[in-house]
Amino acid sequence: MDISLRYRRTVIGPLWITLTLAATVGSVGTVYAALFKQDITGFLPSFAVGLIVWTLIATTLQEGANIFVTSGHLIKAVPAPLIVHVLQMIARNVLIFAHHLLIVVLLYVVMPWPLHWNMLLAVPGFVILLIVLLGGSVALGMLCARFRDIGSAIVSGLQFVFFLTPIIWTPDTVRGTSFHWLTRVNPFATLLDLVRRPLLSQPTDLDQWLLGVIYAIVVAGIGLACYANYRRRVAYWL
Repeated sequence: MDISLRYRRTVIGPLWITLTLAATVGSVGTVYAALFKQDITGFLPSFAVGLIVWTLIATTLQEGANIFVTSGHLIKAVPAPLIVHVLQMIARNVLIFAHHLLIVVLLYVVMPWPLHWNMLLAVPGFVILLIVLLGGSVALGMLCARFRDIGSAIVSGLQFVFFLTPIIWTPDTVRGTSFHWLTRVNPFATLLDLVRRPLLSQPTDLDQWLLGVIYAIVVAGIGLACYANYRRRVAYWL
């Protein structure tokens, strides 16, 4: 209902977001494939899936940072658990993410890649990513409800992290350079690859899965601690 209200009286509704992202994938992906001298049949699917997953990550964290502020009127009027607002926001973004997967299907039709059983690993990878996004949204939401300037800092920070994450560039282009360590120490790169690599039938390393599980446990623990200690104070901060 939330998505439908946003696109009421439009013909294709939320698919406008998908068309915009598809145009970005086609134009930007083609340009960067030429700049980095990459084979477009290998670069474009990786760029498309990476951008789709990153859109989910960035949008969820940005909206999560302001979720309690934007839902302040409901929080003050309706005695519902605060986690409901976070879950609604994540459900909306996951549904939009599902629409974006149509781009991956179209790319497979045009530029097919081998299908392998390890594509099923995208499911546990997506679960790990959702746990991180849930815990992060709760923690950031409460932090930004208390300190409003942090929301703007998160938006700027995510724009910076985007360029440090292998989306418009691939790890192969920086292999052997001092920037190769970014693919290991950047948690967003690990979380992104846990979904992207299985969807492209590419193998994932065991250390990536271990890091992903560690990130999920740590962020979920932080979110749970924030929710347990500060959920009763949020209404007074709004």
